[in-house]
Amino acid sequence: MSGRILTISQAHFFYIFALFSVFVNNNSLYSDFGFTTQHPIIVGFLLFSDVLGPMDNVIKLLMNILSRRFEFQADAFADNLGYNTELSRSLIKLQIQNLSTMDADWMFASYNFSHPILSERLKALNWQPTEKVEVKTTEKAEEEQEKEDVATTTGREEL
Repeated sequence: MSGRILTISQAHFFYIFALFSVFVNNNSLYSDFGFTTQHPIIVGFLLFSDVLGPMDNVIKLLMNILSRRFEFQADAFADNLGYNTELSRSLIKLQIQNLSTMDADWMFASYNFSHPILSERLKALNWQPTEKVEVKTTEKAEEEQEKEDVATTTGREEL
């Protein structure tokens, strides 16, 4: 899976460099903007960036969709191996420790996030909560570690 992303990224870089060389070496482009005798590279670069921006947004969206698809496939693989509960608890702990976005619009998440948000991943895993997951500071975590019905995480002291 990561081989596909690497191949797509390399093709994208090749596309960018090829497109840039077309813009820099296009004499009619410079003359259309009034540069008949000189061909300033900065003008070619600015025009190139104006054209590349919208195309890059489409590539970013497609790459995020592909990455999110791979994440769902990896979650399904763990679920098929019987690690549904462990994966769900680990995802919740990571969510709490990283202070990640809890819920976002599906369109916003698809465009801006390369990984699915927690609620989407837990829904895909058909996870049902059986115990409470809490964030504790180091001192409180050591005191609460004795309780077996509460899964705890540590890491961020400011919480």
